Amino acid sequence: MSVLERVRRPADVRRLTSAEVETLAGEIREFLVAAVSRTGGHLGPNLGVVELTLAVHRVFDSPRDRLVFDTGHQTYVHKILTGRRDFSALRQRGGLSGYPSRTESDHDIVENSHASTALSWADGIAKAHQLQGLGDRHVVAVIGDGALTGGMAWEALNNIADGQDRRLIIIVNDNGRSYAPTIGGLAHHMDALRTTRSYERVLDWGKRTLQRSGRPGRMTYDALHGLKKGVKDVVAPQGLFEDLGIKYIGPVDGHDTTAMEFALTRAKAFGGPVIVHAITEKGRGYVPAES
Repeated sequence: MSVLERVRRPADVRRLTSAEVETLAGEIREFLVAAVSRTGGHLGPNLGVVELTLAVHRVFDSPRDRLVFDTGHQTYVHKILTGRRDFSALRQRGGLSGYPSRTESDHDIVENSHASTALSWADGIAKAHQLQGLGDRHVVAVIGDGALTGGMAWEALNNIADGQDRRLIIIVNDNGRSYAPTIGGLAHHMDALRTTRSYERVLDWGKRTLQRSGRPGRMTYDALHGLKKGVKDVVAPQGLFEDLGIKYIGPVDGHDTTAMEFALTRAKAFGGPVIVHAITEKGRGYVPAES
């Protein structure tokens, strides 16, 4: 029996070993190429989010944790991992929808396509969790770099930045351009520091202590703060998001499941809005789609 045949629900994905997850990623790609070649559909975008989607379902507990996708056509892998593997009538009457569908599964909560709405939905759902006292639940929004150009997405980011106690993770699926990678143990350690409350407490303590020390202390704080900001902006393009007040992790290799799981685990532990910036390749693993 293949690994894919053993996966019927997200809990099955979480029980797999790292080696089995790697095997599963390859099997999913083979399945997608064969199935979509027969029915038509969005092949390239889904080949590009295989490892990313696997990592999401290994770190979060859908449907208890809510997953929202923008664009909605990158949900084929999500459908496979949530028990919907019959692609024989994809996008046809009586078959699977090419987008999230609440009539298909409790794992789909928002039916959307290309309208840059995922972040607004995610913010509203996170606020609803907060009002209901469901503080142990998370909302994960996966948004492509194309959808992120929509004005509605930026309006949502403005609102999200004002809700620092909402458990909301934004995964930017960036397949349009690449950045110099930050790799190795030091990079992971810095990500962990940046997304822990203890790090924020240390920063607050340093600010209070140095600024009470008169002009020399204030000058020292300004110099150290400027150096920290400058180094971080050189290493990763996070300044824009962090200036909005939203924590940033990345760039992360979106095709490295272990790296994605590490980044998402840190984001989950933070307790507030976090952006995880994943670099992916549309059509990954299938040369015609890559081209």
